[in-house]
Amino acid sequence: MNQQEKTPLLQIFRAALILAVPIALQNLLTSCGSLVDAIMIVPLGNAATAAVGVSGRFTFLLNVVAFGFCSGSATLISQYWGANDRGGIHHTYGVAASFSLVFSLLFAAVLRFFPHFCVGLFGPDPAVTEQAVEYVEILAFGIPFLMFSQVTCAALRAVEKVNVPLISSFVSVAVNTFFNFCLIGGHFDLPALGIRGAAIATALGAVVQAIIVLLFFLFSENPVRCSPGEMFRLPKGFLLKFFKTAAPVLLNEGMWALGTNIYVMVLARQATEDYAGYTIYETAQQLVFVFFVGICNASAILVGKAVGRGDEETARRLGKIFLIATPCSAVLIGLLFVALRNPLLSLFVIETEGARQTASNLLLLYGLWLGAHMIPYTSICGTFRAGGDTKTGCIFELCSLYLVGIPAVCLSGLVFHLPFVAIIAVQLAAEDIPKTALCLIHFKRGKWIRCLTNDAIE
Repeated sequence: MNQQEKTPLLQIFRAALILAVPIALQNLLTSCGSLVDAIMIVPLGNAATAAVGVSGRFTFLLNVVAFGFCSGSATLISQYWGANDRGGIHHTYGVAASFSLVFSLLFAAVLRFFPHFCVGLFGPDPAVTEQAVEYVEILAFGIPFLMFSQVTCAALRAVEKVNVPLISSFVSVAVNTFFNFCLIGGHFDLPALGIRGAAIATALGAVVQAIIVLLFFLFSENPVRCSPGEMFRLPKGFLLKFFKTAAPVLLNEGMWALGTNIYVMVLARQATEDYAGYTIYETAQQLVFVFFVGICNASAILVGKAVGRGDEETARRLGKIFLIATPCSAVLIGLLFVALRNPLLSLFVIETEGARQTASNLLLLYGLWLGAHMIPYTSICGTFRAGGDTKTGCIFELCSLYLVGIPAVCLSGLVFHLPFVAIIAVQLAAEDIPKTALCLIHFKRGKWIRCLTNDAIE
C-alpha cells in the first residue's frame, strides 16, 4: 500500500484545519488591529488620518520585503522539516533572520534620520507632512522588532508551531489598542500625545510581540531553536540556494506592490464617491480573505513537508485536494459574504449613499468571484512555492498583471470610461483567467515538485 492510500482524506482535512485556523485568526487579529488603529485616529482630524495613511505606505513596503523573506524561508524550512533535517532548518532561519535584521535596521535608520525626505516622496500637504514625520520617527524604533517577529513566526509556522504566532499577535494587538486609548486622548493620568501616542502604541505592540516570540524561541522545545553558532554559520552554497528560492518571491511581491499602485492611480481618477466606496470594500474584503491565507499556509506546510521527505505522490495528492477544496469552500463563503455584505457595511461610517452603494456592489462582485480567485492564489502562494518552484508562479503572476491586468484596467478606466464596478470586474477577470489557465496546466504537468533538501549546502 503506498503513502497516497495510507492517508485518509478526513485526516488531511483535520491536519489542514489544525494549521489553518490559528494562522487565519492571527491574520484576522492583524487586520482588526489596523482597523482599530484607523478608528481611534479619526477623532484627531483629517490631517492626522491622512498622516497615518502616508505612514502606512512604509509599513506596506516593509511587509512586502518581510513576506519575501518569510515565504522563501518557509519553502525551505517546510521541506527540511519533512526531511527531518534540523541543520537545514537552522541554516535557513539564520539566513532569513540575518538579512531581514540588516534590512530592517537600515530601513529604520532611513525613516528615523531622514523622515522629511521619506514622507515628502508622497507629496502630502504641509499639515499632513508634519504629523506623518512625527509618526514615522517613532515608528522606526519598532521596525526591527516587527521584522524579527514576522520572520521567526514564519519559521515556526513552517514546522507546524502555529499557536505562538497567534498568541503573540493577540497580545500585540491588545497592547497596541490599550496604549492607543491611553496615549492618543490622555487617559489613566497619561499625557494626550495625539498622533505621537498612536505611533508609540504601535511600536510598543511590536516590541511586546517580539519579546514573546523570543522567549518561546529560546526556552521551549522547537525545531527552529538553535545556537548562534549554528544560526549564523552561513555556507556559501546555502546562501545561493536560499536566494534562488526567495528572490522570485521578493520580485513577485515588489512588482505586485508596484502594479497595485498603478491600479490605484487609475481608480483614484474616477468619481470620488466610487473611490471612497472602493476603499471601504478593500477593508471589508480583507476580513474574509484572511481565512484563505490560513488555508494557503496550511497547504504550503503540508505539501512542503511531503516533498521534503521525498513523498511526491502525497505532495501531488495534497496539492490536488487543496486545488479543489479551497475554491469550493470559497464559493460557499463567497455566497455567505454576498448575503451579509450590507450588515457588514453598517459597521463603517460611510459619508454618502453613493459610496455605500459602490462598496455594496463591489462586495457582491467579490463574493461571486471569490471561488475563481482562489485557484491561482492557492496554486502560486501555496502549492507551487511549497513544492520548491517559486520562479514559475512569479512569471505567471507578473505576466498576468503587467501584460493583461494593467492594460485592461487602463483602457477600461481611462479610455472607455466604464462604470466603476465594471472596471473592477475587468481587473479581476483580466488577472485571474490567464493565471488560472496557466496554473492548471503547470499543476497537471507536475514540474512544480522540486525537492530542495538534497542539494549540497557547503
